[in-house]
Amino acid sequence: MKKIVFLVDTKDSNYLITNNKNKWELPTLNIQDDNIDEDYLCKKYEKKYGYSIRNITLIKNDEKYAFIKCKTDSGPNDDNCKAGIINEIMPIITNEFHNQLLLDLSIKIGLEILNDSFWLGIILTVEDKIENLSMKALLTDFLLFFSSSFCEELITYKFGETKDPNYVSDKQVKELRKRYFKKCPLYNSKNMKSIIEEMGIDFDNYVFDNVLIFSGKELIDINSRTWLNRNKGDTDLYNGIIMSPRRWIKNMHPQLNDMFEEARKTYVNEFIGKFNKKEVNYKSYSSYKLFNNNLSSDEKIYIMQRIGLLKTTMYFSRIFGTGNYILLNEEKNIIASFDRFLMKVKAELIELLWNDKSQNNLPFLDKILDNYPKEIKSKFFPINRKCRDNIHYGFYNELSDKEVNILFKYQDLYLNYVINEFEKQLTIDFGAGYKIGLALAKLQHWASN
Repeated sequence: MKKIVFLVDTKDSNYLITNNKNKWELPTLNIQDDNIDEDYLCKKYEKKYGYSIRNITLIKNDEKYAFIKCKTDSGPNDDNCKAGIINEIMPIITNEFHNQLLLDLSIKIGLEILNDSFWLGIILTVEDKIENLSMKALLTDFLLFFSSSFCEELITYKFGETKDPNYVSDKQVKELRKRYFKKCPLYNSKNMKSIIEEMGIDFDNYVFDNVLIFSGKELIDINSRTWLNRNKGDTDLYNGIIMSPRRWIKNMHPQLNDMFEEARKTYVNEFIGKFNKKEVNYKSYSSYKLFNNNLSSDEKIYIMQRIGLLKTTMYFSRIFGTGNYILLNEEKNIIASFDRFLMKVKAELIELLWNDKSQNNLPFLDKILDNYPKEIKSKFFPINRKCRDNIHYGFYNELSDKEVNILFKYQDLYLNYVINEFEKQLTIDFGAGYKIGLALAKLQHWASN
């Protein structure tokens, strides 16, 4: 007899528990053999509980039991069934074995949060101490992008909370994350209308309406992407969000704070040295001259708002380098890995591109993503999605060494391919025509003022 314990996800990592003789527990099945075939288990489960499950994933398996994650389209259907996130159902469950299974999972999620917090804290310190103000601004945006996700996930899955809603509220965190992760930048979208109007972006007339940001001769960003970060009224919000990962360790695990602060020093000093060697410079440019006119206004705006996100991430990745990790305990089995953190960052960008493609009418993006390099095997994409899903602190996906190697092999290849295809749509020329046009624009500006 083998026991099957189910972690049934109703939506967004809210898991079902059942009332068995006035005791709450996870759904379970007893089977006679070791048959954990998906069809067999789904039929047995539906027969016992009266609703269907799908997408079975094996979390743990041994001779006596199997722990399985799955999904259902049915929520709690009577008083003997309820759903909640792990930190809500753990205190309710009275079955000690089931509670231990969830505790083990919660510890893995906690270690993932520690890893994210540790490296985001290092980046924050580097951003604070480097000398180049332009580089500071780019790092600040990087921190806002991923710290907004970190903060919302902590709040959603109750691994943390906002201390002062007058300083930073849950709603503000959610809106900022939505702006970065979920709102595809299109010409007529609400955010872009505001940016286009304020900047005077004009695809029909030769005006100097944007700024290109370079490191050496490499374009790494366009200022329209970070335009909304200029709002001084949001300074407290931005500071609160980018400081949250570092504060999380101090607030939630004060006994570990000194150890983490000491562990950070080596990498902080190393990274500051690397960043201080880099130069960032700006050049005014015209959106009218920047693009191939075969593109729609939506496609032009999309490139302006996405290329910098991709390029700065890859640029920072090269500066930080690989092989960065810290062993956090005497047994040397708890590792804070920067490689794994950046791997998750890149996984999120790849999934972001696919979501943009599937939810919007962007023919040039369809063509790019449908014709990725042939050496990237199709098995890469579900593994990348599995990695990306670890940005959510409602579950933790184990990645095998083989899966990690696949991600290291193909993520950079994929993202660099997309960047290269985006750059093919750009026309950047600082020749005589540019210099004359810029000089005339300056004269006109001086004359009007």
